[in-house]
Amino acid sequence: MKNIKSLLLLLILMTVGLNACQKDIVFVEGSGPGGTKPTSNTTKMSAKVDGVLVVCDLVNAQKWTGQKTLQITGFKNSQAFGFIWEDIKGVGTYNAADMSSSAAYNDESDNSYFAESGTIKITTYNSKVIIGTFAFKAVNIDGAVKNITEGQFVINLETDLVLDQDNDDSTISVKMDGVNTTFLECQIVSGGLATINIIGITGNKTFTLGISDFKGPGTYDVTAPLTAGAHIYYNPDANTPYDSISGKIIVTDITADGIIGTFEGVVKLQNSNTTTLIRLTEGKFDVKY
Repeated sequence: MKNIKSLLLLLILMTVGLNACQKDIVFVEGSGPGGTKPTSNTTKMSAKVDGVLVVCDLVNAQKWTGQKTLQITGFKNSQAFGFIWEDIKGVGTYNAADMSSSAAYNDESDNSYFAESGTIKITTYNSKVIIGTFAFKAVNIDGAVKNITEGQFVINLETDLVLDQDNDDSTISVKMDGVNTTFLECQIVSGGLATINIIGITGNKTFTLGISDFKGPGTYDVTAPLTAGAHIYYNPDANTPYDSISGKIIVTDITADGIIGTFEGVVKLQNSNTTTLIRLTEGKFDVKY
């Protein structure tokens, strides 16, 4: 379940933003055989969801620095497809519901469906391009089913932008129940001025500050998770996601390079029957575009 919940986090963080401020990274060749360069240089992803074709507006690939973990995501407004491999081996057929590879889908209402069966096939994987197909049956927490068929993706790594894992000296730091935690791999993901997410990653720990009605410098009250206002999201080990229940995000400055500010709040373990809270204090962020 670790991979599936990691993918859930990815989809929740990303579906609110349609465009990413991104830089190139160098992709490492897969250990499987490569392939030929596609006849079209256009990055794309599409699939049928219960027979209805969905063509993604934004597609990106992300490879964690120093690891063999690969994530591919595609977005169409609020809909999203996501795939994650913890030990990518290049060209081959992967189980969409395995412990080392998994697939998921988010619908228009932000309901998450995780693959129960199916496959992801990578037909070409090298430093220039990733090409593949996918089909899987996905189920949500209530037992509703989505059938994903005729899926395909082409990601040109030479011309398209992907998430930067070593971009600059961006940082997010915060005391969690008094213990300082710093995130050095940071990214700003936005849908223009209306939506912005500031994401920090350290190992398996992921932290996000989200503002869905961003108007520049000012104080944004955190009232509930993933609402029309501001939210804070924290996942310490890709398996136990925390969402905000209160707090505030203060954007103190927007420069030509990025965004600077402070934050505080309280987050609670999602879907927990017990009261498991983390208090966030002295939070600071200085994240470059």
